[in-house]
Amino acid sequence: MECFPNIPKLFYTRYRIIGDGSGGLEVTNEQLKSSSERIGQLYPILVDHYGNIIDGENRFGVDEKWRRVRLEHIRTEKDLLIARIISNTVRRSVPTKEKRELLERLGKIYLSEGIEPGMIAHKLADETGMSYTWVMKYLPHRFKNSVQSERRVGSVTQRVTRILDELLRPPKMKGALKIMNYANTDFVSLIIKKDFYEEFERKSLELGVSTEFSVLRALEDYHEKMKKAVVIQKQEYAEGRERKSHNPRNSAIG
Repeated sequence: MECFPNIPKLFYTRYRIIGDGSGGLEVTNEQLKSSSERIGQLYPILVDHYGNIIDGENRFGVDEKWRRVRLEHIRTEKDLLIARIISNTVRRSVPTKEKRELLERLGKIYLSEGIEPGMIAHKLADETGMSYTWVMKYLPHRFKNSVQSERRVGSVTQRVTRILDELLRPPKMKGALKIMNYANTDFVSLIIKKDFYEEFERKSLELGVSTEFSVLRALEDYHEKMKKAVVIQKQEYAEGRERKSHNPRNSAIG
C-alpha cells in the first residue's frame, strides 16, 4: 500500500517518513523538522472524522499546524485502531509493546461485540489485512481460546521457530570440521577432527553402514530441513501479502 505513489521510493527508504517497512533510518523530531524545511511536508498527518490522529504524532510534535488529511469514513474507535495498525505497521518498525496495546484495545471491542476469544484473531487478521500468524504473535492470550494458546506450537511461526532453532543451534563440536574448496575440482574437501570421525565410524559400524553413508545422510537430512524452513517462511510471507492486497480497508486507508 502506498498512500502517495508519486513520492520517490528513495525518500521512503531513506527517511521512513513515508516508508514501506523495508528499512531505513528512524527519524527524530529534529531530522523531521529539518527535512520538512528543506523539501516540504511530504506526508500529512492522518486524522479521523473527529480530528483524532491516526498517524503522525511525531509530525504533530514538530508542528501543530502540519498539513492534515481527514479520513471522513473513520468514525469509530474500532476503525481508528484498525487504520492506525495499517498505516503504521506497513510504514515503520512498530515496537512490540505498541502492537500489543493496539491489538488489546481492538480485542476488548470485539469481546464487547460478542465475538468469542477463539474467533478474535481471525477477525483481526481479516479486518487489518495482517497475517493470522502476525496477529497470534502479538495478541494477548486472554483473547485466544485455550486451544489456540496451548497449541500455539502448531502455528506456522512456531514451526519455523522450532526448525530454525534446531538448524541454527551452535555445534557441540566446535572446530571439528574444516572445509577446503578448490577451484580446479568438482569436489569440496571436508576435514573432520579424528575423534569426531571415529565416533561417527563406530556408530556407522553398529548400524551396518559405511561412514561415508552416514556422513552423506547427515548432510542430506540437514539440507532437507533447511529447504523446509525456507518454504514455510515464503508461504507465511505470501499469506501476509495476499491478505493485505485483498483487504478492502487497505485501499480505503490509502
